[in-house]
Amino acid sequence: MKKILLCAPLLILAGSVWAQNNTDGNLLTTAGGSTRIGTYLTDWSVGGTASSDSFQLPSGHYLTQGFLQPASSLIQLLLTFDSLPGKTYGDVNFELHGIASDGTDLVYTSEDESIAKIVNGNTVVIVGAGTTSITATIKNTNISKKQILAVDKATQTITFEVIDVLMKNGSPVTLKATSTSGLPVQFTNKNPFVVKLNGAELTPVDIGTATMEASHPGDKNYYPALVSQTVRVIDPSGAQLSVPLVVSPNGDGINDQFVIKGIENFPDNHLVIVNRNGTKVYEASNYNNSELIFSGAGDARYEFKGKPAPSQSFLPQGTYFYVIDYKDGANRKRHTGYFVLKF
Repeated sequence: MKKILLCAPLLILAGSVWAQNNTDGNLLTTAGGSTRIGTYLTDWSVGGTASSDSFQLPSGHYLTQGFLQPASSLIQLLLTFDSLPGKTYGDVNFELHGIASDGTDLVYTSEDESIAKIVNGNTVVIVGAGTTSITATIKNTNISKKQILAVDKATQTITFEVIDVLMKNGSPVTLKATSTSGLPVQFTNKNPFVVKLNGAELTPVDIGTATMEASHPGDKNYYPALVSQTVRVIDPSGAQLSVPLVVSPNGDGINDQFVIKGIENFPDNHLVIVNRNGTKVYEASNYNNSELIFSGAGDARYEFKGKPAPSQSFLPQGTYFYVIDYKDGANRKRHTGYFVLKF
């Protein structure tokens, strides 16, 4: 016996072809077979499965998964695939555990395999930091569900080997530092008056302290990291301060300023500079070789306030005398001497 099925205009899947039809179609009453709908031949069977968005046709039939199926024999097929927890680059592999309601195997795919890839069917291997989509599909169906996998960058820890106290004009030492990321570490010297840095080689120049940094700027998989330590350079003779004999503010990078080596160890200090006649030409408290520094111009103390120093005339060339008063622990000490100013 044949049943006549009148199909209203629908978007119907026949094999891999989509077609819009408004023609009559014949359904056989056997357990399975095929029927022609318009110019397309569509397979159908009894007792199949369906996703929740199957198309219901007249006469109690469904169009699902490319098959025409009686509604009375249809089995609803559900896919459970929960959201994925956030991960960090370097985390161990983990397994996916989606479930099809009829126990059918699932197929997993990653949208971006530079972030994560699937191995051994359901194991996720994290490849890099970023965001990708993981899709679970019931095998041999078009029923699928997608979840977002976010992989954060990893932190890195730098170990910076301690630098011993160095001697003025002593032999160079090699800086050593490593990162847990395995990435190369770079070094930065914050006080070139005290030490000189060439790559990883550190050479003591004069007495004082310098901050040395070991760092890595980070990359697509790791956050930046930085550690620092203070390097101390001492004079074998026991001198606490070292003052230049010549100041030549001509812009050649050599003795352009009155740099008092070691003054950073004694922040409670007071500097006075006078000319040969004993006239005070410069005075500063808490002198520090940076915000407060003598560059050949006289008149008064200049306090750095985020703006360039006001225009000042250079002092005449000649010999000048200085007095440095500083606090060393509980004691106050005085260092005196002279320098030549020339251009």
